[in-house]
Amino acid sequence: MKYFKMNYMKVYGSGLLICTLTLLFFCNPKEETIPVKTPKKVLILGNSITWHPASPSINWLGNWGMAATAADKDFLSLLTDKIIEINEQNEVLGRNVYPFERGYETISLTEFEDLKTFKADIIVIRFGENIAEPERAATPQLQVAVKDFVDYLADGRPVKVILTTPFWSNPGVNQNFLALSEQNKWPLIPLDDLSLAQENMALERFENISVGSHPGDLGMERIATRIWTVLANEL
Repeated sequence: MKYFKMNYMKVYGSGLLICTLTLLFFCNPKEETIPVKTPKKVLILGNSITWHPASPSINWLGNWGMAATAADKDFLSLLTDKIIEINEQNEVLGRNVYPFERGYETISLTEFEDLKTFKADIIVIRFGENIAEPERAATPQLQVAVKDFVDYLADGRPVKVILTTPFWSNPGVNQNFLALSEQNKWPLIPLDDLSLAQENMALERFENISVGSHPGDLGMERIATRIWTVLANEL
Protein backbone atom coordinates (compact mmCIF):
# COMPACT_ATOMS: atom_id res chain seq x y z
CA MET A 1 0.00 0.00 0.00
CA LYS A 2 1.32 3.37 -0.96
CA TYR A 3 0.93 6.36 1.21
CA PHE A 4 0.76 9.82 -0.24
CA LYS A 5 2.44 12.56 1.68
CA MET A 6 0.31 15.66 1.53
CA ASN A 7 2.05 19.02 1.54
CA TYR A 8 0.10 20.66 4.34
CA MET A 9 2.03 23.90 3.99
CA LYS A 10 0.85 24.32 0.42
CA VAL A 11 -2.74 23.57 1.35
CA TYR A 12 -2.58 25.81 4.38
CA GLY A 13 -0.95 28.58 2.38
CA SER A 14 -3.53 28.37 -0.38
CA GLY A 15 -6.35 28.43 2.17
CA LEU A 16 -4.90 31.47 3.87
CA LEU A 17 -4.66 33.28 0.55
CA ILE A 18 -8.27 32.49 -0.30
CA CYS A 19 -9.48 33.63 3.12
CA THR A 20 -7.47 36.82 2.88
CA LEU A 21 -8.89 37.66 -0.55
CA THR A 22 -12.40 36.87 0.65
CA LEU A 23 -12.03 39.20 3.62
CA LEU A 24 -10.64 41.95 1.43
CA PHE A 25 -13.53 41.57 -0.99
CA PHE A 26 -16.23 41.79 1.66
CA CYS A 27 -14.56 44.20 4.06
CA ASN A 28 -13.05 46.76 1.70
CA PRO A 29 -15.40 49.76 1.96
CA LYS A 30 -16.78 51.11 -1.27
CA GLU A 31 -15.81 54.63 -2.20
CA GLU A 32 -18.57 57.10 -1.40
CA THR A 33 -20.04 58.73 -4.45
CA ILE A 34 -20.68 62.42 -3.99
CA PRO A 35 -23.87 63.42 -5.78
CA VAL A 36 -23.28 66.02 -8.49
CA LYS A 37 -25.74 68.87 -8.26
CA THR A 38 -27.24 70.06 -11.51
CA PRO A 39 -26.30 73.70 -12.17
CA LYS A 40 -29.22 76.08 -11.72
CA LYS A 41 -30.07 79.41 -13.30
CA VAL A 42 -31.46 81.98 -10.87
CA LEU A 43 -33.30 85.07 -12.11
CA ILE A 44 -33.80 87.89 -9.60
CA LEU A 45 -36.41 90.47 -10.56
CA GLY A 46 -36.15 93.72 -8.65
CA ASN A 47 -35.98 97.49 -8.83
CA SER A 48 -33.59 100.15 -7.53
CA ILE A 49 -32.84 98.02 -4.46
CA THR A 50 -31.46 95.45 -6.91
CA TRP A 51 -29.67 97.87 -9.22
CA HIS A 52 -29.75 101.59 -9.99
CA PRO A 53 -27.41 103.47 -12.33
CA ALA A 54 -25.58 106.59 -11.15
CA SER A 55 -27.89 109.60 -10.81
CA PRO A 56 -25.92 112.69 -9.72
CA SER A 57 -29.09 114.81 -9.54
CA ILE A 58 -30.13 112.88 -6.42
CA ASN A 59 -26.54 112.41 -5.22
CA TRP A 60 -26.51 108.71 -6.04
CA LEU A 61 -23.15 107.93 -7.64
CA GLY A 62 -23.18 104.16 -7.44
CA ASN A 63 -23.96 101.63 -10.13
CA TRP A 64 -25.43 98.91 -7.96
CA GLY A 65 -28.25 98.36 -5.46
CA MET A 66 -29.23 101.70 -3.91
CA ALA A 67 -28.01 102.66 -1.18
CA ALA A 68 -25.27 100.11 -0.47
CA THR A 69 -21.79 101.56 0.03
CA ALA A 70 -20.23 99.37 -2.69
CA ALA A 71 -21.17 96.96 -5.44
CA ASP A 72 -20.26 93.93 -3.35
CA LYS A 73 -22.44 95.14 -0.48
CA ASP A 74 -25.84 95.07 -2.16
CA PHE A 75 -28.14 92.09 -1.65
CA LEU A 76 -27.79 90.91 -5.26
CA SER A 77 -24.01 90.58 -4.96
CA LEU A 78 -24.21 88.97 -1.54
CA LEU A 79 -26.78 86.47 -2.78
CA THR A 80 -24.83 85.78 -5.97
CA ASP A 81 -21.74 84.92 -3.92
CA LYS A 82 -23.72 82.36 -1.93
CA ILE A 83 -25.29 80.86 -5.05
CA ILE A 84 -21.94 80.46 -6.81
CA GLU A 85 -20.25 79.17 -3.67
CA ILE A 86 -22.62 76.22 -3.49
CA ASN A 87 -21.97 75.37 -7.16
CA GLU A 88 -19.61 77.43 -9.30
CA GLN A 89 -21.59 76.44 -12.40
CA ASN A 90 -24.76 78.11 -11.15
CA GLU A 91 -25.76 81.26 -13.02
CA VAL A 92 -27.40 84.41 -11.65
CA LEU A 93 -29.09 87.22 -13.52
CA GLY A 94 -30.49 90.25 -11.70
CA ARG A 95 -32.69 92.83 -13.38
CA ASN A 96 -34.38 96.08 -12.43
CA VAL A 97 -37.94 95.64 -13.74
CA TYR A 98 -39.18 99.08 -12.68
CA PRO A 99 -41.15 99.42 -15.97
CA PHE A 100 -43.25 96.40 -14.99
CA GLU A 101 -44.04 97.91 -11.59
CA ARG A 102 -45.10 101.20 -13.12
CA GLY A 103 -47.10 99.74 -15.99
CA TYR A 104 -48.04 96.16 -15.19
CA GLU A 105 -51.58 96.79 -16.48
CA THR A 106 -50.53 97.49 -20.07
CA ILE A 107 -46.83 96.66 -20.51
CA SER A 108 -45.85 94.30 -23.30
CA LEU A 109 -43.98 91.35 -21.80
CA THR A 110 -41.91 91.10 -24.97
CA GLU A 111 -39.82 93.89 -23.42
CA PHE A 112 -38.39 91.11 -21.26
CA GLU A 113 -37.56 88.73 -24.09
CA ASP A 114 -33.93 88.46 -22.99
CA LEU A 115 -35.05 87.34 -19.52
CA LYS A 116 -37.13 84.59 -21.09
CA THR A 117 -34.18 83.36 -23.16
CA PHE A 118 -32.13 83.10 -19.93
CA LYS A 119 -34.32 80.05 -19.15
CA ALA A 120 -34.30 80.41 -15.38
CA ASP A 121 -34.84 77.42 -13.12
CA ILE A 122 -35.65 79.68 -10.17
CA ILE A 123 -37.27 83.14 -10.23
CA VAL A 124 -37.04 85.44 -7.22
CA ILE A 125 -39.67 88.21 -7.28
CA ARG A 126 -38.12 90.99 -5.21
CA PHE A 127 -40.12 94.06 -6.22
CA GLY A 128 -43.32 95.92 -5.39
CA GLU A 129 -42.07 99.15 -3.80
CA ASN A 130 -42.92 101.19 -6.90
CA ILE A 131 -46.53 100.03 -6.95
CA ALA A 132 -47.25 102.78 -4.47
CA GLU A 133 -50.78 103.89 -5.36
CA PRO A 134 -53.19 102.09 -2.99
CA GLU A 135 -55.66 101.18 -5.74
CA ARG A 136 -52.94 99.74 -8.02
CA ALA A 137 -51.40 97.84 -5.13
CA ALA A 138 -54.67 96.35 -3.89
CA THR A 139 -56.38 95.33 -7.12
CA PRO A 140 -56.39 91.57 -7.88
CA GLN A 141 -55.27 92.56 -11.38
CA LEU A 142 -51.77 92.70 -9.91
CA GLN A 143 -51.94 88.99 -9.14
CA VAL A 144 -52.90 88.23 -12.73
CA ALA A 145 -50.10 90.42 -14.10
CA VAL A 146 -47.41 88.83 -11.92
CA LYS A 147 -48.59 85.30 -12.76
CA ASP A 148 -48.61 86.18 -16.47
CA PHE A 149 -45.10 87.58 -16.12
CA VAL A 150 -43.86 84.35 -14.52
CA ASP A 151 -45.60 82.22 -17.14
CA TYR A 152 -44.04 84.29 -19.92
CA LEU A 153 -40.55 83.87 -18.47
CA ALA A 154 -41.07 80.15 -17.81
CA ASP A 155 -42.20 79.62 -21.40
CA GLY A 156 -43.81 76.28 -20.59
CA ARG A 157 -40.94 75.01 -18.43
CA PRO A 158 -41.34 74.11 -14.73
CA VAL A 159 -39.79 76.84 -12.58
CA LYS A 160 -39.50 77.49 -8.86
CA VAL A 161 -40.74 80.89 -7.74
CA ILE A 162 -39.88 82.74 -4.53
CA LEU A 163 -41.74 85.91 -3.50
CA THR A 164 -40.75 88.63 -1.08
CA THR A 165 -42.84 91.46 0.29
CA PRO A 166 -41.66 95.00 -0.47
CA PHE A 167 -38.99 96.46 1.81
CA TRP A 168 -41.31 99.33 2.72
CA SER A 169 -44.77 98.65 4.09
CA ASN A 170 -47.32 98.18 1.32
CA PRO A 171 -50.49 96.39 2.54
CA GLY A 172 -52.01 96.10 -0.93
CA VAL A 173 -48.99 94.45 -2.54
CA ASN A 174 -48.51 92.26 0.53
CA GLN A 175 -52.09 90.99 0.28
CA ASN A 176 -51.78 90.24 -3.42
CA PHE A 177 -48.44 88.49 -2.98
CA LEU A 178 -49.86 86.45 -0.12
CA ALA A 179 -52.70 85.35 -2.41
CA LEU A 180 -50.20 84.41 -5.13
CA SER A 181 -48.19 82.47 -2.57
CA GLU A 182 -51.19 80.48 -1.41
CA GLN A 183 -52.59 79.82 -4.89
CA ASN A 184 -49.30 78.71 -6.46
CA LYS A 185 -47.43 77.29 -3.46
CA TRP A 186 -44.74 79.94 -3.84
CA PRO A 187 -42.88 80.72 -0.60
CA LEU A 188 -43.33 84.32 0.56
CA ILE A 189 -40.51 85.99 2.48
CA PRO A 190 -41.47 89.01 4.63
CA LEU A 191 -39.12 91.99 4.35
CA ASP A 192 -41.32 94.97 5.26
CA ASP A 193 -40.48 94.75 8.96
CA LEU A 194 -36.86 95.61 8.13
CA SER A 195 -37.79 99.19 7.20
CA LEU A 196 -39.21 99.72 10.68
CA ALA A 197 -35.64 99.99 12.01
CA GLN A 198 -33.56 102.92 10.74
CA GLU A 199 -30.40 100.84 11.15
CA ASN A 200 -31.47 98.92 8.04
CA MET A 201 -31.57 102.09 5.91
CA ALA A 202 -29.02 104.72 4.86
CA LEU A 203 -30.73 107.90 6.04
CA GLU A 204 -27.59 109.20 7.75
CA ARG A 205 -25.60 109.03 4.49
CA PHE A 206 -27.96 110.80 2.10
CA GLU A 207 -29.77 114.11 2.30
CA ASN A 208 -32.21 112.88 -0.32
CA ILE A 209 -34.70 110.80 1.65
CA SER A 210 -35.75 108.84 -1.44
CA VAL A 211 -32.20 107.49 -1.63
CA GLY A 212 -31.50 107.25 2.10
CA SER A 213 -34.64 105.26 2.82
CA HIS A 214 -33.25 102.43 0.70
CA PRO A 215 -31.54 99.60 2.59
CA GLY A 216 -27.98 100.34 3.62
CA ASP A 217 -25.32 97.66 3.99
CA LEU A 218 -26.96 96.07 7.03
CA GLY A 219 -30.39 96.10 5.41
CA MET A 220 -28.96 94.59 2.22
CA GLU A 221 -27.26 91.85 4.22
CA ARG A 222 -30.47 91.02 6.04
CA ILE A 223 -32.45 90.90 2.79
CA ALA A 224 -29.88 88.51 1.28
CA THR A 225 -29.90 86.32 4.38
CA ARG A 226 -33.68 85.97 4.42
CA ILE A 227 -33.86 85.11 0.74
CA TRP A 228 -30.97 82.66 1.04
CA THR A 229 -32.71 80.78 3.85
CA VAL A 230 -35.38 79.74 1.32
CA LEU A 231 -33.37 79.76 -1.90
CA ALA A 232 -30.66 77.43 -0.59
CA ASN A 233 -33.19 74.60 -0.41
CA GLU A 234 -33.84 74.87 -4.15
CA LEU A 235 -30.21 74.66 -5.30
